[in-house]
Order: sequence, then C-alpha cells, then structure tokens
Amino acid sequence: MRGAWSLTALAVGVAAQELPDWQNENTIDWRTFGQWTPPTTEAPPAAIKTLPPTQPQFTQKAPHGYPSAPPAWKPTQHAVAKQVSQESPAEWGAPEAPSVSIVYEATTNTVYTTVDVTVTSCPAAETACPAAIAWVKAGSEESSEEPWEETTTEAPFEKPTKPTKTGKPHKPFPKPTAKPWTPDCEGRDATLTNADQVGNSTWGTLCQPTFPRWLDHDDGSKYNEAPWGDKTTKNSDATVRNDVPNTGDTRYYDFNITRDQISTDGVLRDVILINGQFPGPLIEANWGDWIEVTVHNNIEHPFEGTAVHWHGLLQRDTQWYDGVPAVGQCPIAPMHSFTYKFQAELFGSSWYHAHYSAQYTGGIVGPIQVYGPTQMEYDIDIGPVMLSDWFHVPYFSIVADAVGTDLSVIPPTSDNILINGRAKHDCTQRTYDDSSQWIASNLESNITWTCVDDAPLSKFRFESGKTHRLRISNIGADGIMKFSIDGHMMTVISVDFVPIEPKEAGVVTLGVGQRTDVLVTANNHTQSAYWMRTSAPGGEACGGSSAPESLAAIYYDDADTSILPTTASAYNETECVNDPLEDTIPEYSITPSANPFVEDLELSLVMNATGNYEWQINNQTFRANFNEPILFKAAEGNVSYPLQPQWAVHNYDKNNSVVLNVTNKTPFAHP
Repeated sequence: MRGAWSLTALAVGVAAQELPDWQNENTIDWRTFGQWTPPTTEAPPAAIKTLPPTQPQFTQKAPHGYPSAPPAWKPTQHAVAKQVSQESPAEWGAPEAPSVSIVYEATTNTVYTTVDVTVTSCPAAETACPAAIAWVKAGSEESSEEPWEETTTEAPFEKPTKPTKTGKPHKPFPKPTAKPWTPDCEGRDATLTNADQVGNSTWGTLCQPTFPRWLDHDDGSKYNEAPWGDKTTKNSDATVRNDVPNTGDTRYYDFNITRDQISTDGVLRDVILINGQFPGPLIEANWGDWIEVTVHNNIEHPFEGTAVHWHGLLQRDTQWYDGVPAVGQCPIAPMHSFTYKFQAELFGSSWYHAHYSAQYTGGIVGPIQVYGPTQMEYDIDIGPVMLSDWFHVPYFSIVADAVGTDLSVIPPTSDNILINGRAKHDCTQRTYDDSSQWIASNLESNITWTCVDDAPLSKFRFESGKTHRLRISNIGADGIMKFSIDGHMMTVISVDFVPIEPKEAGVVTLGVGQRTDVLVTANNHTQSAYWMRTSAPGGEACGGSSAPESLAAIYYDDADTSILPTTASAYNETECVNDPLEDTIPEYSITPSANPFVEDLELSLVMNATGNYEWQINNQTFRANFNEPILFKAAEGNVSYPLQPQWAVHNYDKNNSVVLNVTNKTPFAHP
C-alpha cells in the first residue's frame, strides 16, 4: 500500500481556494469543431471560455475523429475513447445512473497503511500537457483505403520535429528492417526465433547475465562499501525520511514505445513494446539513487496516448511523475516524449507498466530492481522471474468486453501463462477468430491465425551448492499465480518492497502486481534439471487461464540444456487463497498512530443505464479527464472534488494512519 497516498498527502496541504472551472462553464458542442488544434500560447477563441493559454484545445473533439458520437462508444471506460467533458452528450445515455446492481456474497479485508502528510504546498506542473489522442481516420464503408495509409493528409497534427524532454513532438524512431537477433542466443536451432518470440529480449535465456549486489557510481567509479552504509533491514525504513540514502547518482533510461507483432507462446498477436522487447528492459538502481526515464511515444497505426507507472515507488516529492494519466499527468501524446525523474526511496523488487487503458497487457511492462540491505546472505542474484497471464487478442478487444454488456466475458479467461515472456501453446487449439482482432474501435488487426508449435520455454541456471535470489512478480492482468520449484524449498525474504522475517515456503502466492523475493539453495547434483512452474488455479473467479500451468527449466552447472526436465510437483494447488498473512512479519516494525482515519470501501460491478457494466467503489466509478489531471487542479488551488464525484478523490485530512475496510461485492477476486 505504500505510495498509494501521495496525491492525498499533496491535496491536504493545498489552500482551499476554488478557481473557476472552465470545463464546467463550457457549453460549446464539440461537434462544431471539425479539426484538431495543436497547443498554442495565443489567446483562445472567444467561444471557448477562460481556457488556460497553454491548454490543448481539443476537448471539444469527438472521439476518434467521428463527425458525431459513434453509437458503439462505451462511456463507462474505453481504451481510446476518452471522456472529453464533465457530462456526456445526452444522446450517449446516462452512464452515471445504474439501473441494475449485481450483488454477490461479499468478503471484507482490512488494509492498514501509514502515510506521510507533511507536504504543505503543491508545486505547479513543469510543462503543459500535450494533447493525448487516439486518432483514427473514419473512412466510409465504400472506401477500400486503410485508415493509416501514408498518403492521407488528414492527420490531426503537422509533421513531427526533433524530440525534446519537454513534451514537444518529435520524429518517430526509425523502424529496423529486420529484428537484430540471431535465431537462438544459445546457438541452437529453434522452432521459433528469439526475435519472433519476444523481440530483443534476453529474459528467459541462458544468455541472460546475473546481477550484482549493488551498482557502481553513475560515473563508473567503485564504492568502497555498500552505498547504504550501515543501514539494515531492521534499523532503517523509507517511512523515515532521513533513513533514505542520498547517493547523488542518477540512472538514465530511454524508452521507445512502438507497435509490433510477436509470438510469445507460438501464437502471433499484436503488441506494443518498449525498445522492441517483451518484457521490457530492466530498470536498476541503488537505494537512494535517482532514476530518470525518457519515454518516446511512437505508437501509431493507430495513434494512442500512453503513460508509464513505476509500481510501488513512493514518489513522495515527485507525485506528478507517478505515471497515472488524469491524476498526475496528461497522457504522452503520439509522437511526443516525456521525462520522468524520481528517487528510489524503497529497495527490493518491483515492475513498471503502462497506465493508459489496458496497454500493459499488450506488452508495455518490465522489471525494476533496487539494490539495498538484505537480512540473509546469498551468492547469486538471478534477477526477475516475471509471471503473467496472456491473451491472444489485442488489449482493446479485452477492454471492450470488460465494459461491455455480456457478463459471461467479464473477466476474460486468459489463453496462456508466461514465465519471463515465454510459454508453449497447442496449435490445434485455435483461440480466436480473425474477425475478433480489434486494435481500435473501428480498426481491425491485419493478423490471421498463425501458430508455431513447441515455442521455446524460459530457462535459468543454478550453481550447485550456491544460494540464489529470485525476484518473482505477477505482471499479469487478472490471474492469481501459484509459484513453485520442483525439488526445492524457498525462503521468502521480501514482499512488495517490505523486507520480512525469513520464512520457508514450498508455494508462493502472488496476486496481480505483487512481488516476492525468495532465496533458493541448489543442493542437488551438478547434472540435475528441474521444472519451475506457475499456475492460475481457482477458475474464472480467480482470473483463471485456459492453460493449466506454465513451465520453465532450471539447469544445474553440468546439465544437458537440450533435454527438458522430467520432475514432478509435490503440490496440487486448486484455489487462489492467500498465503497465511500472520506468517508475514516485517523486519522493521512501524507503530501506527493512535486514532487512524477509518473508511469502508465497497467494490461492486453494476449495469448502468446504457446496459454496459461498470466497476464502482462506494457506488462511484472513476471517470478520467485527460486534459485536466487532478493533481494539476490541486496545484491551481481548485480542490472542488466533492462537486466532481467522478474524480473519486477521498480526503483523509491530516491523519498519519488510514484503515481501509475493503468489501468485494463483485464475483471476481480483486487484489
């Protein structure tokens, strides 16, 4: 729960001064604006009332460039059809008025968190928000021209120019003519090349190097001791500001986000990748380092906005770099760049992912490692072991179902489970019709069913007699994972950036977004080979998968890597229940305040007046306005959140501790 309350802390210290809300006063019909207008510093037209001079003037534009609102548009939540005003036009229906409530047997969990609310002012945003659009040319039925033909002159912006770090447009990165990878990095023949399976990734190959105990300085000079000095898991914690080291080092990363097609399990599908690989590249830093990531949005055919969230990091003084569009930033517009900069205030293992619609299920996802103290010594850091459910259709089609009218496809059942981006699929089992592949509301994929049998599985190397650290994470969309290693026990040392008193486990459970660091000692013969395995048991209610489990091979020093393991599991997991919480004891104890703020939160799934299902907390669904991030409104002194219930802002005043009683009334598990 750490890091989830930075916006609350920021809003508390803002003076309660309301400024005019120009969107609420604006009554102009967006359909009267026929062409998107780029951001300008000139005075706005008189027809647009009190528009801030640096705001993009595209809020009156119909979604997707339609001359009128498309009848199939789902205002509850949509991959690219964004909310463009505080109230939908009348002809779109009244999504805020639910007509049917779906009530199920509920379970209640208490979530306890301690927050720092010492922020007393809210700095203004560093740059204006470039318009984030998902523009698709709306051709007529008689036209045979593809919406993305290079000959079109109707794109809503001019030719991009040079990239900068201030949100300016730039030219797309050149697309390689061939993926720069050999058929198999281990020099063997493979049924599916590494490039076709996962792009430029080395995750899940024996070519992937292991990781250090800490990084050198950013100038290449060596540390004489650990960067965190004498701080340990028991005497220091990020909740105490002075405990966080300030190393003076910054780690720089450059992300180029583009569309692609890969076959992680042998089945070809549309994806969106970072630097041409899946999963994305590792972000690593020492505890106390600064991390700077420049993201170039080169998503096109069709264009989409994007944003990247750094999961679990506190962002205590950098809330606007948390990567959640409509909360801390505008989405990064197509052919634009944005630079995030934040401190690694926590240490351990995590992940980053797109926070724009469900893009991360399409491939915008990768691992984070922050090196810090450990309560148990180990010999080798294996690094990320990323578990995820996987769907063979583009994320847009999944989102359309998730906010659709058919409860039977909510949530969708995944087609497979991946370990570090790899798995096998039985190609005799076709998982989709060609007509079901949609990458935008009026744009079909050009993919037809293509499947390669015996796709390579992920592989890892153990050294006999050594203790290995595995950084396990569930980077999937819905499935609750059960992870184990045949013939080995695991010692859990950290959960979700929190070092814990070591405990032994044969199976580790991870909900979506959760991370667990474990130590595994290779105590068998040097020629041994074992299966690592993960499953998503419990059926649809637990985010189940059509695949019973996924496997990856672990080879000891002298094992023949051309032969698959033959080991069996000692466990038969059939439910998605949590591991016993009472066994998870933090190394560093935090005493909560005497009088915490207590709130009951009820999760529900309801059918609104349009017949579409929507997800609610306390009978309210969150409705994003990409042009007006909530944090920006707070910085301007506009804190009229009670008057805007669709923003779902909860005010916890100046309380240092918050108790949330969460009741899940949906028929599905929720992390």
